[in-house]
Amino acid sequence: MKNWLTISALVLCLPAAKAQEAAAVVSEVFAPRYMLKTNVASYAWLSVNANYEQKVGPKITVGLLGGYKLPTVVHVDAIANIDGENQTYTGDIEPEGFYLNPYFRFYPKQAFKGFYVEAFLRYFDYSYLVPYDYEKNGGTIRANLDGTASAMGGGLGVGVQFELGPRVYLDLNAGYGMAMGDAYIRTSDPNLEPEDYVIIKQNIEKYEDDADVQVFILGDVLTDPEAYAYADYAEAYFRNKVFPIVRGGITIGFAF
Repeated sequence: MKNWLTISALVLCLPAAKAQEAAAVVSEVFAPRYMLKTNVASYAWLSVNANYEQKVGPKITVGLLGGYKLPTVVHVDAIANIDGENQTYTGDIEPEGFYLNPYFRFYPKQAFKGFYVEAFLRYFDYSYLVPYDYEKNGGTIRANLDGTASAMGGGLGVGVQFELGPRVYLDLNAGYGMAMGDAYIRTSDPNLEPEDYVIIKQNIEKYEDDADVQVFILGDVLTDPEAYAYADYAEAYFRNKVFPIVRGGITIGFAF
C-alpha cells in the first residue's frame, strides 16, 4: 500500500516538476542577453561614453566601453629636484581624446546580476596643451607646449550590478591597472628665435641628467626625454612610459 502511495505521489509531482523545468527554460530563452549603458559619473569630467555588454554564458559576459574626453581643465602639479633644489611646476592642462575599454566579467550567481569580477584592457590617445613662461629680453613670454599621450594596458576591477526596474540596471564598479605608452611635447612660438630653441633643448637634456621629476598621480612619465631643436620649434619624446589606469563609475543601462 505504501509503495502505491509513493508511486502515486511521484506521478502527481511529475507534471509540476516538468512545468517548473519548462518555465526555467522559457525564462532563460526570453531573458535579456544584451545591455546598452552609459557611465553617468564620467559626464562630470566631460567624458561622453557608451558601454555594450553581452552574455556569453550563464555567468559570463563580455563588453566594450568607448568614449571621448572633451577638453576640460585639469590642474597639474609637478615637483623636481634640480641642482639640489626642489622646484615645483603648477599649471592647468586641457586633455582631450578617445579611449577604448574591452572587458570580461564573471558573475558568481547569474550574468548581469549581483557581484562580479572583471578583467579589462585599456587604450587611450589624448592631446593637450601645457602652459609655461619663458624669459626673453627682460620680459616674460607666456606660451604653450603641444602634447600628446597614448598607451595600452589592462587591469582588474570589481563591481555590483542590479535591476532597478524592468530591464533597467544600475552598475557600480571600480578598478585599477597599468598601461605602457609614449608621450610627446613640442613648443613653437613666433616670439622665439632658433637659438632659443637650442637653449630649450639644452635645458631639457640638463633636466634629464640632473632632475628627478615626479608628476603627481602620473609618476615619473617626464623623465628620460629625447630632446631635439630646430629652426622654428623644439620637441621631446618620452618613450615606453608606464601610466596608471583608474577605472570606475556609476552606470545606467537598458537590457534587451
